Amino acid sequence: MISWRRTGIACVVALLMGLIDITGSARADDTGLTSVARADLEAMLAAHTGETRFTPPGPAIDPASLKDKLIFTIPTSTAIPFCDVVDKQMDEFAHKLGIRHEVWQTTAQLGQWVQGFNTAFAHKADLINVACGLDPATVAPQIKEAISKGIPVVAAHTHANGQTQLEDLTGIVYGAYIDAAKLEAAYVILKTDGKADVLVITAPSTANSPYIEKAIMGMFKQYCPTCKVRSAGVNAADWASKIGPTVQSAILADRSLDYVIPIYDGMVQPVIPAIITTGSSARVKVATFNNTPAVLDMLRTGDIVTFESGEDTTWLAGAILDQDMRVLLKQPLVKNYVVGIRAFTKADVAAAGVPAKFGVGYGDAARKGYEALWGLK
Repeated sequence: MISWRRTGIACVVALLMGLIDITGSARADDTGLTSVARADLEAMLAAHTGETRFTPPGPAIDPASLKDKLIFTIPTSTAIPFCDVVDKQMDEFAHKLGIRHEVWQTTAQLGQWVQGFNTAFAHKADLINVACGLDPATVAPQIKEAISKGIPVVAAHTHANGQTQLEDLTGIVYGAYIDAAKLEAAYVILKTDGKADVLVITAPSTANSPYIEKAIMGMFKQYCPTCKVRSAGVNAADWASKIGPTVQSAILADRSLDYVIPIYDGMVQPVIPAIITTGSSARVKVATFNNTPAVLDMLRTGDIVTFESGEDTTWLAGAILDQDMRVLLKQPLVKNYVVGIRAFTKADVAAAGVPAKFGVGYGDAARKGYEALWGLK
């Protein structure tokens, strides 16, 4: 008997990968991928195609006793649009919960982060979040001081799963870096029929970069050991000046190179000119992570960026507050807390908005899910 559910998933993946065109013709399957490997990779992509599917992270909690508690969030920078969107969505949830939520305004300066902790102390915060890429190790003395004052500290959206965390942290919500890394590799392996020639651009100056690189390399080792993959590290401060020459040199040295995977999509802007100036835009494509609107627009209107994934910002905002409340309620914390992500290709990127916007295209399952988990009406 034919499984129509399985057939439907296969069609979704085929459209995502561009294996079926609008006339219905299919490419010959002459790859070296095993049927098991192909099925695994297709299932992985299908699970992240379309609006996110929320799953409760743990048992329901009753936040009634937390009314008027103060949660104080210190992000890397409030000038980063992604951080600003998540902070505002946390505000919306907090308002419904009757919890006070303050966000410290920063522009990624150490002195500002330190001042943020001092302000949190002065405002008698009940919990402090170091969030949106702020490395807890950078403010370790301030975290230790907070803990000594009886104020728990949660790290939110900085660590990758498996990354060593600061001992003094009370709780953590991971960034979905590892899941995204696996999706990028899965897409590239399938898109190239298991014959990929890839340059991965990493960022050694960021603490989660080695874990992301390990996940990408692990996928190629498991599913495409004959693929050619190498990495080049460029520190965040040098992205504008060094990524372009790095990519250009790699393309000129290897005329078979067909994919560049920048581990964060903030790296994409200098990648594109390097591909164009080498006359390689028909051959060399980009798969990346974070669903920044500018890069999603490149995906929608251009032909170099072909794959982008990113976190459901509503889910992330809810996850941070959910973990915060479990800390304050002295409930068991959610382990390996990671939120859902959505993958986009040209076939469905318009769902992110035209032009694209942060937080658009994920549906409202996460909002409804958290409101149910917290007993909100």
